Amino acid sequence: MAGIFGVVSESNCGDELYLGTFYLQHRAQDYSGLCYYVGDEISGTTHKGLLDRNFSRKDLRKLNIRQGIGSVSVTREPVSGISRYQSGTLTFDGNIYNNNQLRNLLLKNGSTFEGCHFPEQIHDCDLVTEVVLSEPSFEKGIEKLLDFIEGDFAVVNLTKEGIYAARGFGRKPLVLGFKEGENGKSYAVSSESNSFINPGFKLLRDVSPGEVVFLDEAGVHSLKTFDLGDRVKLGTFEWIYTAYPSSIIDGKSVSEVRKSIGRSLAEKYSVDADIVSPVPNSGRWHALGYSAASGISYEEVFIRYDYAGRSFTPGDNESQQEIADIKLIPVNCSVDGKRIVLVDDSIVRGTQTKNQTNRLREQGAKEVHARIACPPLMSRCIFGKSTSRDEDCIARRMCLEDIRDSRGLDSLEYATVEMIEEAIGFSRDKLCLSCWEE
Repeated sequence: MAGIFGVVSESNCGDELYLGTFYLQHRAQDYSGLCYYVGDEISGTTHKGLLDRNFSRKDLRKLNIRQGIGSVSVTREPVSGISRYQSGTLTFDGNIYNNNQLRNLLLKNGSTFEGCHFPEQIHDCDLVTEVVLSEPSFEKGIEKLLDFIEGDFAVVNLTKEGIYAARGFGRKPLVLGFKEGENGKSYAVSSESNSFINPGFKLLRDVSPGEVVFLDEAGVHSLKTFDLGDRVKLGTFEWIYTAYPSSIIDGKSVSEVRKSIGRSLAEKYSVDADIVSPVPNSGRWHALGYSAASGISYEEVFIRYDYAGRSFTPGDNESQQEIADIKLIPVNCSVDGKRIVLVDDSIVRGTQTKNQTNRLREQGAKEVHARIACPPLMSRCIFGKSTSRDEDCIARRMCLEDIRDSRGLDSLEYATVEMIEEAIGFSRDKLCLSCWEE
């Protein structure tokens, strides 16, 4: 996962650039980068770690930045490039799962990748930059990308003239915002509308799947929308887990979708219990919906330690496990003697479900019932990199009763595709369901 942001303004937008990128930090924590123009000079850098530990909001305010892009990602971004046709600095959210094939083709045709000494050092953003900038225009580059890649993407490109942006087949969100202040107008593009709220932007609309847009001081210009036919698939897991609850994606509120799934789980899978609790933070809005529909009191039996990262975002299993092991602290007085409905967004390997259940039992829980806000995960997401193998998914190896029994649960139920369809408001032919299908 990655979060990408871009802003163009009639006045200094250093503060908006910082905040817009900062409010995407939940999407990735490995690297953070900012690039921007001050006059005709481009500046910027990428650092390992969180944005607020590597960039000074106060210093950015002092610069006369009129346009810039930001990234939080699992690899070093943004990436700059130049060809005989165009130059730019790009950042990218997505996954190219035929990247080895594309990399070998580009190397065979004479492409060079600055700073890379071995083929395995060439990341997806490097490939995207090379493909897009090698064409006569940004639109032609996106057209080539749509034809060449297997995977999905959203991308922004900083140039001296303004910011280009494009959304691929729909799995990666991309939204447009507008702000009018005392010193003029600003236009922004972001992975999520969560970036817009505190900096004062209004959500204009989503970038459509297959659409290319250009942002400058005059506004947002739609340059081209490619006809993708039945290849358009929206990123279902954005609403279930990835996106921040305050975001609106493709016209649908993330928090409301999650509450709706929770309500459906309560209506279909009722249980006698004392409290409903989320696995924080990802299960919170699902659990609120479950509590409201069931009439069972909402109370959090785990406190999420604020200084631990998000366990699903690191690119390797060991790092994911380390964060998952330390981030939750049980609240004994809320657990002892209670029958608990524990609501979570998903179960992948099942390790944390077992650990959480065991910890609740140790704290005196009388019963633990799990309600999961998506269907059983049957395969890795080929449009992301957090789960590396299909075999990592416990539902691929065990039936529901075996999962329930091996995790120490009194009951276990999953949301259905029908619940997700109803909650989001799109039919299944518009939603990406690949990780729930064998």
